[in-house]
Amino acid sequence: MMHVPRMVGVLVVASVAVVSGATCVRAETTTEKVGRTATGAAQAAQTGISDSWVTAKTKIDLFADERVKGRQISVETMKGVVTLRGKVDSSVAKAAAGSIAQAVDGAKSVRNDLRVVMPADRPAVDASDKDITRQVEGRLSQDAQLKKVDVRTDKGKVFLTGNVPSIGASARASELARDVAGTGAVKNELTYDPASPAISPGPKSSTDGNMHASRAGASGSDAQVMAMQQALKDKGFDPGAIDGTVGPRTTAAVRAYQKAENLTLTGQMDADTAAKLGVKRVRAEAR
Repeated sequence: MMHVPRMVGVLVVASVAVVSGATCVRAETTTEKVGRTATGAAQAAQTGISDSWVTAKTKIDLFADERVKGRQISVETMKGVVTLRGKVDSSVAKAAAGSIAQAVDGAKSVRNDLRVVMPADRPAVDASDKDITRQVEGRLSQDAQLKKVDVRTDKGKVFLTGNVPSIGASARASELARDVAGTGAVKNELTYDPASPAISPGPKSSTDGNMHASRAGASGSDAQVMAMQQALKDKGFDPGAIDGTVGPRTTAAVRAYQKAENLTLTGQMDADTAAKLGVKRVRAEAR
């Protein structure tokens, strides 16, 4: 009987150790959950920039490849999924475009919705290198960020050199050059600051339907506007380019959506419209 107190003490100590161990496990699990939540939030905050970078880089690579002869190609990226739409000259060009997009860093998958339209079905265009250079320079001169880009054409292949503010501006230069009739491919040798955002605040060219458009400052951040543009597009209301710019096409899409959902017809990306689209509002930063 003299050993009973000692055994009781051992049992008490063991019980405390078990409870403490369980508490530590719960604390560790909670910490891990908090860490995962923070990581998820950080990744979500970076989604807009990452997607716009993937879109810009895909355009640059597509327009630089001579296999992809179609000029009517649009590129969109949502959560790493790249969607290709438009027309190309052959099934080879379509397959090549898909491979090029898939090879871009950050592209998780590619949805290739390109249509094959044979060259015989398109108007024949015969443009000299001099004419191509002149037309490309004319298009670039309409954008304040691209006015100083040097253009050279050799057998239909356009070379772009110089410095631009961002990869977004660089992609826009490729897109404008490739849209000129007679251009075979665009070799983009432009330099830019890798730290700059893909969507730069320069004026848009007249080719995207948002000429003279206002920037997003009055309605929220560029990332928020892009998110709302994408949400509108997903619901069947075409806002034009997913570029963070509130232009005529975006405004028209907003009004059409507001009318369809019985919202107040403001034509602006207000709180009610954002909530209906499922886009979280972001406070506009002072500019």
